[in-house]
Amino acid sequence: MAIVMTQRPPSLAEYAQRNAALLREHFAAWREPAFFIQFGAGFVLDGLFDQPPRELPLHRLDGMPDGLTPDQNTPQLLYGCCQDLPILVAHGHRHLYEGYGVHPCVLPAVTAVALGIYRHILVDSALSLRNDIKAGSWTVLTDFINGHHFSPLDGQHDLLTTPFPDMNQALSQLQNSEIVNALHGVGVDVRHCVFLAQPGSQFCTVAEAALARQSGVDLIGHGLVMEIIMAHAMGAMVSAFALAALQLPETAPTALRRADVLSTCQFASPDFIRGLRLAIPEIVKVHQASASAPPPLPEPSAGDILHEDYRRIKETKS
Repeated sequence: MAIVMTQRPPSLAEYAQRNAALLREHFAAWREPAFFIQFGAGFVLDGLFDQPPRELPLHRLDGMPDGLTPDQNTPQLLYGCCQDLPILVAHGHRHLYEGYGVHPCVLPAVTAVALGIYRHILVDSALSLRNDIKAGSWTVLTDFINGHHFSPLDGQHDLLTTPFPDMNQALSQLQNSEIVNALHGVGVDVRHCVFLAQPGSQFCTVAEAALARQSGVDLIGHGLVMEIIMAHAMGAMVSAFALAALQLPETAPTALRRADVLSTCQFASPDFIRGLRLAIPEIVKVHQASASAPPPLPEPSAGDILHEDYRRIKETKS
């Protein structure tokens, strides 16, 4: 009987190394980016780059699926400079609900780390469950809940800085504070939130929203969490921002439409981009200063380091 040898598919680490080499070759005059920034569907990036960036369709990465997303978009990787600092940007990304598995969701972030990029900023839209976080409001994640029944770290221990990473430290308050304060400078007040990543592409029901509120959840979305977990476990400094693109009030909910999500993202993009441009050089300065300073004190909590205006106020039930 003939023995058929099956070839082992590449690991996530191998895909990332191949893609790192591809990007260095594809983008001319390559300089190591200071940031990896990922935007979800609907956001407009006008004004982020100093000059028009160079592009590469995301599906050109080894291990990424081809074809349009459910929003009928082709996600792109963009490379260029912001405030004279090179940055790598994913404009659009893949979600678990597309059915390709977790690797395409986290591969851009893993590739960024393989390229030596350890400052990650993730931006996506979400559904607000709070009456005081209206549609169009920006929030910064200070905690999250993985609503999926698995972790992107499963089977990926060769990539991790420690086999048991502490997710209580997954979101960098140092980086958050610079971005939040820069946004405040352009008139955007950012709220703290606890974010739940929900399986499936559907909007949640009223009963599901009520259950999430009991768990302390402020916003529900379909992205962010897998990338946060993966990037932090690989040693990256991670910040995540969610735009409350729609609101699901506790009473009298209205119809929820994806088209409204995308239009809110477009409307809210310019101010966020202006704030991000201000924050990027400041984060680099602070990060470089902290790297050359004496051993630091324990990193403060979000409530300690962020502007007093952003401290979360608990709602009181009438």
